[in-house]
Amino acid sequence: MTLVSFDGVTVALTEVQDNPAKYARALERARKTPGYAVCRCLPTSPTAPLRLVIRRYGSLFHLARWPDDGHRHNPKTCSFYRAASQPSRNSNDTLAAIRTIACGLDVKLNTSLSVRTVDRSTRQSSGAASGAMSRRAAPLLGFLQRVWEEAGLNEWAGAPSRGWGTCNAQLVSVLGDGKLNGKPMQDVFHVMRRYDVADGSCVLAEFQSFLDRITTTPAKSERGLLIAELRSVEPSKYGFVVKLRQTYETFFASKGVIESAADSFKPAWAMIGDASARVVALAVIERTKDDNLRIIDLALQLCNSAFLPCDSSFEVAMANRLVAERRRFVKPMRLEQGDAMLPDFRLTDTTVPTAIEVYGIQGNAQYVARKAEKQALYAREGAPCVEWIPPDDLASVQLPPAA
Repeated sequence: MTLVSFDGVTVALTEVQDNPAKYARALERARKTPGYAVCRCLPTSPTAPLRLVIRRYGSLFHLARWPDDGHRHNPKTCSFYRAASQPSRNSNDTLAAIRTIACGLDVKLNTSLSVRTVDRSTRQSSGAASGAMSRRAAPLLGFLQRVWEEAGLNEWAGAPSRGWGTCNAQLVSVLGDGKLNGKPMQDVFHVMRRYDVADGSCVLAEFQSFLDRITTTPAKSERGLLIAELRSVEPSKYGFVVKLRQTYETFFASKGVIESAADSFKPAWAMIGDASARVVALAVIERTKDDNLRIIDLALQLCNSAFLPCDSSFEVAMANRLVAERRRFVKPMRLEQGDAMLPDFRLTDTTVPTAIEVYGIQGNAQYVARKAEKQALYAREGAPCVEWIPPDDLASVQLPPAA
């Protein structure tokens, strides 16, 4: 358990993340003097404290990794840890769609946030002219996965559980005061907060403030992006109703949008409503002429019960087992060319990091060939690897003991 200190108090990081309103005033004071919080994951040096950035998000404050300081944190237990040799992806690529900047993320999506007419195509590009030096644009899923990785939500340090409150805190601390398609991140992007009875009115007010900025007039439509946990998708008279956790707000979607999501994100779609998994949605939202909220584009990410990203129901089962056994591990994110050979999971609590491969697809020639290539790679490098080949019982898989 990581402790943090600010404004004369020392408290568990998870307590701050799950109850941000409770510590808002103390964090605001610490943001002014001395200008940072302190992480207690290691014995603190009085001359070089492990500083944490205090970032404002709406009316609340969240803690983020101090620039270039990640390697100083406890690699085994602290979510702020980042190896010195592990820079942010595309950190030196000026044309990258997603860039890490001092105040958060600078993102260019291939989705328009402002369109002149609602009746035109709902999937327009961001409007930049093509050219040799034009900045690339990220798809919704690529953005969602990159934010998950930047927030460290693909890593597990052996905690017993993780809820949406922690996810929210780590996501908004990464997004910070960045930009999305040239607009202030906090104006066009909202991470749904965990509902807290003690702070319910503030949660609702902040969400409503975000929704109020989504407007449609005869001349222009202003859109917004929302990250939330997906509860259900139900057919309705004119299409579908999408229900999200942490809110009773109703969102509508056309048959085309839903069919595209079901086809593009099959593993996640199949586990909507499954108690062993979580499905996270990144939705582009606009208002109809009748003032209803409509989802015009959607990306889904399958996660296990503790919000670790997974690529299949079998990976969900494996990740749930690793969490239940309090193992330390990471889910490598396949975001770039060359990432295809990454393991499904990697145990980090063994003497030598141990790959875990879940070979859940049978009868697909391309998949079988990649499986053989991976097995040859592990054998050639002498790298330890644990395999699970369903339908073999997951309980029969022998994991190496933690060091």
